[in-house]
Amino acid sequence: MIIDAHAHLGHDFVFDEDVTEAWLLENYREQGIDGAIVQPFISRPYISDTREIHDRIARLCASKEKRFWGMASINPHFTPDDYAAEAGRCVKELGFVALKLTPIAHAAHPANQDSLFVYETARRLGVSVMIHTGQGIPFSDPASLLDVPGRFPDLKFVLAHAGGDMFFQQALYLARRFENVYLEPSWLNVMNVKKALDSIGASKIMFSSDQALNASVELAKYRAVLKKSSELERVLSGTAIEVFGLGKPR
Repeated sequence: MIIDAHAHLGHDFVFDEDVTEAWLLENYREQGIDGAIVQPFISRPYISDTREIHDRIARLCASKEKRFWGMASINPHFTPDDYAAEAGRCVKELGFVALKLTPIAHAAHPANQDSLFVYETARRLGVSVMIHTGQGIPFSDPASLLDVPGRFPDLKFVLAHAGGDMFFQQALYLARRFENVYLEPSWLNVMNVKKALDSIGASKIMFSSDQALNASVELAKYRAVLKKSSELERVLSGTAIEVFGLGKPR
């Protein structure tokens, strides 16, 4: 089984990108991907727009074409009441499996008070958190999270893009130091992907594309460096299934 742990749907108002349901399905069919965890692109900073894209993802998850799960992306600077209400709706009513924080687009330092509320909310709801790292310094430097995972030992943190090539060492350090930190290395060069696998093992790394068109490139990296079928299976689906609790009733 192959599960894309980081996919997007909708229009991104920060980077002016757009992904449709048809585009996702077409690429996944061509590349033999069985499903994905789908999150919004960055919507306009209004709670109504946020709810709308979450509802759109929920409709995709309810379709039968592929196996999809939702990941909520909510501006951490919304009022705590609004943030908690939408996060709770996504998890309890729509069945979403994680919350996403994007420091570069949300203009949020990942260790400030609003971001800490994201982690507290995720812990209360029993879901994991994915945090964008890499592009968008200083906020997206994984070192900004140095003191965070230890404060939430029962919460799983996924570092999207594994810090990028520029900040890979920081991301790898966090994953080695904390049992509850995992790496999602989309866009990382193949040598750093191999270094991560050799250092922390397949059980802490998950396949993802970030963009469906990029999936074939990401798959080729793992197929080039992983020779054991059990390790390849773990990266392509097993880690995501465990970290996000896929298949468990909510």
